[in-house]
Parts: sequence; structure tokens; C-alpha cells
Amino acid sequence: MTTPRSVDPFAGPPRLHGAARVGIRPGTELIHPLAATGARPLRFEVEGLPDGLQVDDEGVLRGVAPGERGVVPLAVRVTNVHGEASARVELVVGDTLALTPPMGWNSWNVFASEVTAEVVIRMADRMVETGMRDLGYAYVNIDDHWHAPCRETGGRPAANAETFPDGMAAVAEHVHARGLKLGIYSDAADRTCGGCFGSLGHEETDARTYAEWGVDLLKYDYCHAPANRAAAVARYTAMSRAVATSGRSIVFSVCEWGFRRPWQWAAQVGGSYWRTTPDIFDTFSWSILGVRGIARRNLRLGAYAGPGHWNDPDMLLVGNHGRGLATGVLRDPRTRRKLWTFSGISDAEALSHVTLWAMMAAPLLASHDLADSSDLDRALLMNPDVLAVNQDPLGVQARKVASAPGLWVLAKPLVDGSTAVSITNVGPMARRVRFPLDSLGLAGPVECTDLWEGGAPRQISEIEAHLARHDSVAYRCTPVPSGRLP
Repeated sequence: MTTPRSVDPFAGPPRLHGAARVGIRPGTELIHPLAATGARPLRFEVEGLPDGLQVDDEGVLRGVAPGERGVVPLAVRVTNVHGEASARVELVVGDTLALTPPMGWNSWNVFASEVTAEVVIRMADRMVETGMRDLGYAYVNIDDHWHAPCRETGGRPAANAETFPDGMAAVAEHVHARGLKLGIYSDAADRTCGGCFGSLGHEETDARTYAEWGVDLLKYDYCHAPANRAAAVARYTAMSRAVATSGRSIVFSVCEWGFRRPWQWAAQVGGSYWRTTPDIFDTFSWSILGVRGIARRNLRLGAYAGPGHWNDPDMLLVGNHGRGLATGVLRDPRTRRKLWTFSGISDAEALSHVTLWAMMAAPLLASHDLADSSDLDRALLMNPDVLAVNQDPLGVQARKVASAPGLWVLAKPLVDGSTAVSITNVGPMARRVRFPLDSLGLAGPVECTDLWEGGAPRQISEIEAHLARHDSVAYRCTPVPSGRLP
């Protein structure tokens, strides 16, 4: 398989990563890590900070956003003993959040109903200790089963006193102290998928309470809700309006599984991203539960993606290896009887999984036990060049430019004029491939960098590779300016 290089986020000169454009609602709290790798200590300097905002020693922007709408340009400079890096970051004050695909971690795939405050805090700490935060991972999302058995008197939501003994605000405080953001989960019905209380009829109370707790993202599911689209639109609109007026910048995730074509309406009702398929399971299969089946469906929807509104093909399977409580076993939703057990995706399939999700500008949400990551898991999730393709501010989802039997060739234009190109062998046998770059309009000398294996850029006219079964390669290709020709 393609050999993903390991990157030490705590070595060498500084390098800046993460979102170059950050959406924030006027007058709301901002917690945004200026993701930077390099040998510690790092020194952060930011020019152009408006009153009410400051950068701490960890490079986290903190404070309250300006009350007026507009774009605030920031000049960021990071230095250490090895050198310096600089970049422009824009704070976009307005109603549009998630100007690049959200990156973070979610509890569902691996912990399912066994999520606890201790788990969430431990994962937040690991995101910092491993350097994931320094590569742009910012959200720590709690999925279903955080709930108390019932609401408080007066209808306020409450966390389970046994699994979240200090309440959700205490969890948010710890996550925020680490320079990260907290996500939470609810459902557009009276019950969640797991049978906990939902938010139907309590939208304003729940949104206001989530804001008081310090929640930064809401995943809103659709179990036990009417099948028709009109009802879904009405229920998502009600919650979207509630979170938009909650006094906090809460990213709104429409988790409707694609059955009512949310790509056609979710952005209009305030969704920052929407699920395009049912839940993913730990298989590379062509079924709608597997990586290939989900990617095939999601690739058709590129016209609907862009800054602030993203297609979501569900979370990443990397690191689960068939052990995820939610993704390792398929159960009958009514009887909970085991229908199928999944052994997990191979190493090559995991690399293709991350490649496809990065090229499709999908939210990148790891969902495994970060304390049990292998070296390969970290290499797949923490490759700065692959993540930069996903986070490119142009926000274009890759399109399929060639589809010979068993091969997918994807191309994604990037903001600097270069093009990301990936080739995935979706077939059952290893094969050698050759793809001419002039078919993408990249005529003349082109410099390409191998995003997974690294190394210096090479002038090539075609991508040539030997791909193992279900393997991928990915390149960033840039036309050579005439002044640089030999």
C-alpha cells in the first residue's frame, strides 16, 4: 500500500495549519486554536486583533467577537528556535459558521451508549497531547446517551448524574480550557435514537441551555420523526432558529441520513453540514453502510458543497479496527438483535477512506479511542498536507474526472491555483495506473507533491502508480510559472 509518512507535530520549524477563514456570530464567544506545529515553545503574535479578543500562550484566540458584521483580517506569526511561519487568518463576523469543514472527534463509533464525562475529558486531553489540535482538530462531540433519565422540572435538559456527575458545563469548561470546542447531540422528536429525551417542543429551552453550558456544535438526529420532507424541514428550521438566537455561535449539524435530500434544503434552514447517507459501519463495501457505497453517493453531490455548507458522509472509521461499539456490529433497530459483525477496514482501505473524505471536503471527525491509536492511525489522521486539501478555503468538493473500471480519479481545485488529484483503486486486484495531467487542463510543466509519502515536488506530465487492492495515491499539482522553466 501507499506509505503514509509520520509527522511529528512537536519538531522542527513552525508551520501553520487549520482554517484560514473562521465564521463567528456577532458579539459571541470565540475559542479558536491557531493550529501550529513545530518544536515548543512557540511564540504567537497576532496583528489586527479587535478589542475583546486576545491570543494566549497556546495560540488560542479567546474573547468576544466584534458586534458588527464584516471581515477582520489577522496577521499571524509563529516563531521558535528553528524559524518562523506567518499566515493571514480572517474572522468572518456574520451568520455563516463552519467556513471550512469541521474537524474533531465524536464519541459514537467507538463508545456509543458508554460515553461518560471521563471519556470526553480524556479524549480532549489526547487531542492536545498528540498534536491533533495543532493540526486543526477543534471539536470534541458528545453523541447520544449523555442524557439524564428525564428533563428537570420546568423542562430544562439535564445530563446523566452518574456518567456526567459534574454536569455538562463542567465538561465544556475543561474542553474550552484545552483550546477546543464542545459538541452535543439531540433529536428532532420526543426521543433520540437511543431512547433518551429529544428536543421536539423544547427547541428554545434546549438551545438556550446548551449555550449556557458552553456548547459549540449541535448534531441533530431524526429518529422517531415523520418520514415526509415537510415535517423534517419544519423541525430542523425550529431548532436552527433557536440555536441562531441562543447568544452563542453553535454549528448546526443536520443528521437526517439523506433520505429527504437535505442537500437541497438544509443550508437554507441554517444547517452548516448535513448527512448524505445512513450511518457508516466498519467495512469498505459497496453497500450504503460501507466506505465505497457512501463515497459513491456523496461524490454525486459536489454542487451543493461550499464554505459554510458541507456534505457529510459520516465519521471516520480510522482506529476502530472492528472494535467500535456502534460500527463493529449491525443490529436490528427494533429488537437490537445482532444482524452482522464487521471485522474492520484494512490499512490500505483506511488510507483511501481518509483520502476520499479529504478530497470531498467532508467534515473530518475521528471516532475511535484516541488513547489506543496506532502509529498508522496517527499517520493517517495527522498528515498536514492531506488535511490542508480538506481545509482549503475555496471549499470545492472534488469531482470524479475519470472512472475506468475499478478506478476513481478525483480532482479538487485549490485556492492557490493548484489542483489536488487522487486515484483510488476501488477494485479487488492490485493494478498499475497512469493518468495524464493534461486531461485536467494542466498542460505544460507541472510540479506535483505526493501528499502521503512526501518528498520534494517533481515535474511530471502524468501520475503513475502501482496501487494495491483498495489503495490510493494523492498529489498536489501546480503549473510551473514560465519564469521558473529551465
